[in-house]
Amino acid sequence: MTTLGSVWPLFDLRLTTPRLELRPIRDEDIPAAVDAARSGIHEPGKSPFSTPWTEVPGEELGTNMARWYWRCRAECSPESWTLLLGIWHEGKFIGCQDVGAKEFALLKTVSTGSWLKQSVQGRGLGKEMRAAVVLWAFDWLGAEVAESEAAAWNEASLGVSRSLGYELNGTTRKAWGPQIETVQHVRLTPNTFKRPDWQLQVEGHEAAAKFLKVTDHEAGYGPSRRSASPTRAMRRSPSDRSGAPGGSGVPRVPRRACEPWEGTSALSDGEGPWPAERNHGPPATSA
Repeated sequence: MTTLGSVWPLFDLRLTTPRLELRPIRDEDIPAAVDAARSGIHEPGKSPFSTPWTEVPGEELGTNMARWYWRCRAECSPESWTLLLGIWHEGKFIGCQDVGAKEFALLKTVSTGSWLKQSVQGRGLGKEMRAAVVLWAFDWLGAEVAESEAAAWNEASLGVSRSLGYELNGTTRKAWGPQIETVQHVRLTPNTFKRPDWQLQVEGHEAAAKFLKVTDHEAGYGPSRRSASPTRAMRRSPSDRSGAPGGSGVPRVPRRACEPWEGTSALSDGEGPWPAERNHGPPATSA
């Protein structure tokens, strides 16, 4: 029988860390994502996002978020893709982590962005979820570079970047809502990456990689490289989900200022008051 995963293989991708489960947001997850965003992400008037998507009237936020999720799926191709990974902690939806690329086959470069609801910030979860997508990008996709950015004042996000080994990569000036901000760019490579002391568990990689036209051959490595280090990613059978946060019962790059979580990174590092690694959220107005 045809399944949704066979039609859209990205839906079967699942990354599991000691405390978190990351998987692409499906339509049935959108209400939980909206509730998490409405609960609060940052202090009023101090947005870590270049597009102030969190500051629209409450009745518009859900519509904008849904529109963004659908848009990212519709525009996904091997040449340009953004995966929007929902984050589940102890069975509850707490935020989003994106990872995306343009011309990945040639550039082998990904960029990331994310947000966490305020009530779970300060626990290191933002660092853990970014480490998860970086591990997947380097060890499974064969990426050579991971990039991100944050407003220069966003010490929370930049602190996560430093803790994982990112290096400063120049600054630019960008429109930040009605203001202008200095944006700090950061860059990470496999050689500078400060790997966590836990193993990433991955399900559904092969089908997802094939869908994105990234293969082990193209990535330049196979299972032997994947297992070369005790901290390298580890395969999990779809039927073996023991210990996965949330369990199987719990059912996520920037581009332009008009697009959600595009333009500027807004990663929520979870260690400070403001999540911000890249602009990660729906547009402030309808696209």
